[in-house]
Amino acid sequence: MTFQSELFLGIDTGGTFTDGVLLDPVTRKVIKTAKVLTTHSNLSICISQIFEQLVAGEPAQIALVSLSTTLATNAIAEGKRKPVALLLLGYDPVLVRQYNFHHQFGTPHYFFLQGKHGLDGKEQIPLDEAEIVRTVKEIDGKVEAFAISSYAGSRNAAHEKRTGEVVDSLVNVPVVEAHHLSSQLDSIRRATTVSLNASLLSNTQEFLSAISRMLEKHNLHCPVMMVRGDGSIVKAEYARKRPVEIIHSGPATSAIGGQFLSGADTALVIDIGGTTTDIALVENGKVHIEANAATIGPYRTCVRTIKVRSFGLGGDSLIRFDRSQNINVGPERVLPLSHLCAEYPETKRVLIQWLHEKQIIHYYDRLEFWVLRRELVHPFKDPRTQKVIQLLKEGPQLLPRLLKQVGAVSPVQVNVEDLVNQEIIERAGLTPTDLFHVTGEFAPWDAEIASLMIETIAKNWGLSSEAFNQRVRTIITHRITAEVIQFLSGKTLSDPQLYSTRSNDLDRWLFEESLQPADTHLSCHIVLKDPIVGIGAPAKAFLTDVARALGTQVIFPEHYEVANAVGTVVGNIMIRKEGEVIPVVNGATITGYSARASNLQRTFEKFEEALIYARKQLADLVAAEAVNAGAREPLVECVENEVLPGMIVQLSAWAVGKPGLEGHA
Repeated sequence: MTFQSELFLGIDTGGTFTDGVLLDPVTRKVIKTAKVLTTHSNLSICISQIFEQLVAGEPAQIALVSLSTTLATNAIAEGKRKPVALLLLGYDPVLVRQYNFHHQFGTPHYFFLQGKHGLDGKEQIPLDEAEIVRTVKEIDGKVEAFAISSYAGSRNAAHEKRTGEVVDSLVNVPVVEAHHLSSQLDSIRRATTVSLNASLLSNTQEFLSAISRMLEKHNLHCPVMMVRGDGSIVKAEYARKRPVEIIHSGPATSAIGGQFLSGADTALVIDIGGTTTDIALVENGKVHIEANAATIGPYRTCVRTIKVRSFGLGGDSLIRFDRSQNINVGPERVLPLSHLCAEYPETKRVLIQWLHEKQIIHYYDRLEFWVLRRELVHPFKDPRTQKVIQLLKEGPQLLPRLLKQVGAVSPVQVNVEDLVNQEIIERAGLTPTDLFHVTGEFAPWDAEIASLMIETIAKNWGLSSEAFNQRVRTIITHRITAEVIQFLSGKTLSDPQLYSTRSNDLDRWLFEESLQPADTHLSCHIVLKDPIVGIGAPAKAFLTDVARALGTQVIFPEHYEVANAVGTVVGNIMIRKEGEVIPVVNGATITGYSARASNLQRTFEKFEEALIYARKQLADLVAAEAVNAGAREPLVECVENEVLPGMIVQLSAWAVGKPGLEGHA
């Protein structure tokens, strides 16, 4: 295929699939698409496949490459982050522990150090550099990055900067300072944000390195952008040091791409991936932005993102079941057994033999396989774990037999958490994708083994394969419907995991009665007033029943399977910063006015002087950072909120622009 105009290449690397699109920026039409499996052990493989399918032979036509990924979000959700040391300057350890703030830090390696500024930016306690040196030497070698947060670093970052210099002189791992990421006053959120950012650096580095290799291989010379959590885009080099800001970039591109492809003015965009489901609201053509900074699982950050609800449910979610016929789906992602058997034909023979041998399968883990995906960098001390690795080198192993061979009775005894988190092994098990192979809705791999597994499990329960399939689908439908209602209402359903019995709580009764009417006297039906836009490969299999349950229509636009990748190439660069002017008070007397523009702060005698300074500095800061992020001639807008006329003003400034294409050869 020969293209007649410059094109934008969008790539979205998710937890299960990597999608790619070529978009004509003039006609706004999708020219070509591609979808491949994400190869976690070596991202170069899946990214290379996208390049080969979309770019081969026409590299000169590519004017821009834009990227989004759910890898950072998934790493947090699945606990697959790298170990980090968090240095806390001027924090009160008693208060932190009293209110359990330490659970927010995202690392067990946190240290309280001397050195503090007040909220007026003046030093209260000098920095203890000897203490910093002792702490760093004690933890060095046990972590892969250092994060530094000062209690009042948003007012004066001098301690953070000096600590960063000291740490950097002692270690050979990344060092991250909180003032580079946030100017918010919330010291706990700042600490959480810098800790998560440090823990995600290697994930992002690996992803961007793979992209760089592909650009070089295909002789591509063009700007490379990344999508942030609020849907804006920035240069990849800008994002490389700020991976925490790409949290929810996958959901952001989902919402933007879904709205772009469907043309819906107002809709609920639901992206069903392999690992997670993401829900976002588009209203009047715009994606809702979170009023407060993002929360990922238990972690409250300073990162500005779209308003999204993400939860661990997708096509490759593990289906758990037991002899009491309890079923749960997710949040863990595993390799579908239908895929495993297609990739390793010998595994299919082993699994068939196991099913015939056992006849009855009471528990989900009796069907689990482990696959070696990455060689060990550092050997495990436990000999059983080492033996597991040796056996996996021979090929995928059935878990019950593997544990028996190494003399273990539980995966915990062979460090399963470390093996999975370090992506040394991949687990394979029963998933919704296997069920879709049986129904024919999505069957790219081995439908025969999927049918045999489900038939065996269903027979144990006195059910047909169809009945078992429907039972799992009902659980999935109820879960997604519950998440939609909670997302839009802002309320929490009581006992959200109990679907097997009728609840005594009114909210749960109303929910269950809406989905499965049973009362002889009362009825209710919860109706979604807006249409659903379904995107992602398994969306049709998941969302048709959800739309029916909510009494609305569902739209699957053309190219809905790769809407995420479309969303990467239709956004703008946007930088936002905030400031304020407040009085400086000594006793009952106002002695001046403090003007803050992001991390810059000065004191003036007159209110007007302070306001002029804050306005100019904010405008200059956002414009300069937008250019640094890759924008061409950004437009700047500043909004002021007079809290107390003539005394207190809050300021917000934005710089918005299209990416420059100067790098295009």
